[in-house]
Amino acid sequence: MAILNGTHSIHTVQAGDTLYSLALRYESDVEDIIKANALYPPFTEQYTIFPGEKLIIPKRYPDRTVTLYTVSEGETLGAISKRFGTTPDLIAGMNDTIQNPDFIYPYQQVSIPAVIYVIEEGDSLFTISHSLGVSLQKVLTANQFRTGISPDLIYEGTFLIIPLPTSGNIVVFEPRPGAPFNDGGIISGLARAFEANVLYRLVDQNDKTVSGERFTTAALAGPAYGSFVASVPFDNLPTSDTGTLWVYTRSAEDGSVQDLVKLKVSF
Repeated sequence: MAILNGTHSIHTVQAGDTLYSLALRYESDVEDIIKANALYPPFTEQYTIFPGEKLIIPKRYPDRTVTLYTVSEGETLGAISKRFGTTPDLIAGMNDTIQNPDFIYPYQQVSIPAVIYVIEEGDSLFTISHSLGVSLQKVLTANQFRTGISPDLIYEGTFLIIPLPTSGNIVVFEPRPGAPFNDGGIISGLARAFEANVLYRLVDQNDKTVSGERFTTAALAGPAYGSFVASVPFDNLPTSDTGTLWVYTRSAEDGSVQDLVKLKVSF
């Protein structure tokens, strides 16, 4: 599995942009941008970009692992969140620079719940979607207006945006989709939870319990979003090669599961 570390910015090409100017702005490299976005035949002519096109731009010397989205003129947080299958509130909760979800400005960079996958030999969008446990439609939506991404043709070395599974109130950053997960593995994320209680459990593909329900406490209680981290001990050995991590809250009224996020893992 080829989910990348590092800082990656998603930029919408504007009139007057060049690969050289974008490389300077984002502390990247022209050849790295070309490879990440398959800016070559049969998708396009070498070095050619078009207004409205979405580019993934890797920072050459990253200081953290994050996926950033650069806001374009007229964009709203609602439209951005829809693209990545989440909510405006959650993106606002991920970004201290957003005080009001109704107010963002052009060229502002916002952290989004997504990771970057580098396409490997033999991959197809279907096999990538299946191995990561993220629906094909969500992958296609996140990668709209990317010249080098076609439902029928992708090239080794091209970068792909993978939206993280979220609910309106929870996003899980670790483990990453489809990642190996062992006894004592660490989960981390962000949650808006009543009394800051975040629950989790782990089941295998045969719906057998690997780790029973436990809870951890987020750094802040709702209505704020707070970070959380926990270790997941195995109560039973998995009976399959893959499983599902559940992260959720429970209703204070009737105890029902709420805000459920399901994340595919491998054993």
